[in-house]
Amino acid sequence: MRGIAVLLCAWVAGLACGWGICAWQAQPAADARPLPSAIDIGFAQAMMVHHQQAVEMAQLMLDGKPTQLARIARQIAANQLLEWGELRGWLKLWEAPFVPESGRLMDWMLLGARAPDAALTQYLLDCQRAPTGMAGMASDAALMQLRDGNGGARDRLFVRLMLAHHQAAIPMIEFALAEARIPAVRALATQMFDDQSREIRQLLLTQAALRHGSAVTDEPDEAVILQDIP
Repeated sequence: MRGIAVLLCAWVAGLACGWGICAWQAQPAADARPLPSAIDIGFAQAMMVHHQQAVEMAQLMLDGKPTQLARIARQIAANQLLEWGELRGWLKLWEAPFVPESGRLMDWMLLGARAPDAALTQYLLDCQRAPTGMAGMASDAALMQLRDGNGGARDRLFVRLMLAHHQAAIPMIEFALAEARIPAVRALATQMFDDQSREIRQLLLTQAALRHGSAVTDEPDEAVILQDIP
């Protein structure tokens, strides 16, 4: 119950923050504020979908089954629910749909000031090949396995899925940092980059601890397990 209460508080706070930005931006001003670009809108749409699955995976780990990962699952769910609320608030303000009408979630990453480099091209190809249209997303079969699993095997699966999920978000975040028009979008992208980079590090340390058969703690012994991290 405590985990659910924390997540509900984060969700409400995210919505309040998003609507607060909406109210501020909707007020008339002497200087016209910039209109969102297709990149701003696309980033918000894609990240809403991406965050929804991260929250779903984290909530599965808070279903009452024994796990060593309740703390990091709560942390991820709370962070992403808060950001999800902001993204949703922006799209409401901009009168934009929550998903692209074309159904193609990643087309906005083709709209940068420069042609995609080799790394971005490969990332977009990975997205195109993915069943969900986004790289790093867990399959329905993997989510079912996470839902039905138990014990250490389930913990290891969660870490593997969430690592792939977080790592695949970084190119989207970096693109928004470089190309988004709205300052608040760039500010949230900066926050996402910091949060997800820190959580990736935590997940890598956790993965190594689980591999060693060590207990997962709030402050893992990096000297023991750092050698496992690329």
